[in-house]
Amino acid sequence: MANDRTNMVSLLDFGKWMDGDASNILELGDGYTELTEDWSPNTNETTYVNMKTAATTVNGYALSMTPEREHLSDEAQEYIDRAFRKFPTGKSAETDYYRFYKTGKSGDGFLAIKVPVVAMPTSTGGTGGETLTSSIQISGNGDAVDGIMKIEEGKWTFTETPDAEAAAYKIRKNGSASLSD
Repeated sequence: MANDRTNMVSLLDFGKWMDGDASNILELGDGYTELTEDWSPNTNETTYVNMKTAATTVNGYALSMTPEREHLSDEAQEYIDRAFRKFPTGKSAETDYYRFYKTGKSGDGFLAIKVPVVAMPTSTGGTGGETLTSSIQISGNGDAVDGIMKIEEGKWTFTETPDAEAAAYKIRKNGSASLSD
């Protein structure tokens, strides 16, 4: 049976956005009606003289998403509202995006990725009588990094690991393991 959308958890470091000095990772959950990662693979296709079909080489990926959010009175909305007043550019638009699947349990955390991104306000408003919404464009700005995402005392923390898959395998195999094993 396929997992539903609640299995995929998306987070953004709002604290680093717009020149923030302290990390504040918040879930892109409440108020978001749709959030889909588009990885747009960058490929080259070549058909060699002795081939009938093309050979494809993957050169990289370009993460892009435009999550739309209903206007809620909460911490994430305060950051988004600030973006619509400040319109960040350059370094001010840079932050980190994180994603994990709840089925990717690893010890007391989850196998996750961290992607450097730029986040930009794109639209705010709505049709008369309908819910006020805000959208931000999130675009990849570097390579994804493996790690473990944990939530402790209500705060999300990401620990980069050279090989999070191997660490999770050791945990599944042995019943417990530290990331340094």
